[in-house]
Amino acid sequence: MATQQAMTYFSELLIFHKILNAQEVLTDDSFEDHIEQFQAKEGLLVDGIVGPETLWHLQELYARQSTKLPFVKCVADIEPGGEGFDSLELRQGAAEKFNLLRKEISDLGGLVTTAGGKRALTAGVGANRSAKSMHYTGLAFDLATTSGFFNPSKDPFILTRTNSGPNYWTLWSRASGGKDMELDAVHWKNWNSGKDLTKKIKGHFVNFTQACKRHGFHPISPRRSFTRSTDRNYLGSEWWHFQANDLLIPQMSQFGIELLKIEGYTQEFIESQNSNIWGNRKSVYKKTWF
Repeated sequence: MATQQAMTYFSELLIFHKILNAQEVLTDDSFEDHIEQFQAKEGLLVDGIVGPETLWHLQELYARQSTKLPFVKCVADIEPGGEGFDSLELRQGAAEKFNLLRKEISDLGGLVTTAGGKRALTAGVGANRSAKSMHYTGLAFDLATTSGFFNPSKDPFILTRTNSGPNYWTLWSRASGGKDMELDAVHWKNWNSGKDLTKKIKGHFVNFTQACKRHGFHPISPRRSFTRSTDRNYLGSEWWHFQANDLLIPQMSQFGIELLKIEGYTQEFIESQNSNIWGNRKSVYKKTWF
């Protein structure tokens, strides 16, 4: 059974393709019949199942003809003496959420650093860079990777371990207007040490992870390169990464469709910049795409 959010979007798509008229209400009972009608019209396998091919045919033309979303420049903070950038770019929608997040943290005396948001389509991929990264769509940002984890007595961000999966870390922002508390900060001695250490840190902190979630940004799980017992890679910790999941529909949003929504991102442009990215275009959010 599709969520209400998904059903609303399916209705828009089926009306766009003239399978559903504007006065009809798409229901769970009629859903499969309407999908079969669409599949027959498009020359697809008629099974009433909304797989990647059916999703793509439903969304592609709609995305191409919709108003395009620009990338928006957002101001960020640089830790005194630290690394990172003073701005980043995010897709419209995500950018406004980031600005509200930064205002909340800034008003409490904290910093929101960054190592970047939007990633160029020509950027390489590797063990710590996916060819389906949310950064390509402008829906994710990274905090500066040196603004936490190595010097918890001074770092703008403190990490505590919470659980497994996307909630592996809880991130705390050092902020004069935050709560007075003591944290068990997880850290490494240096980038190559590979050994988790814990240090009790007292100060005023804001739960940055919770603040991100309030504004629609969510963390991801560490990579296996970080969680394995030997030869651990700091860049696999992913504590700095947050993505605008609230702008996507689980089991429905597709990587390539999110790219086609962006101003200037035509199929021809994307393919010319990076054919591997376009090759992943039909990946479905929460199935084969994060």
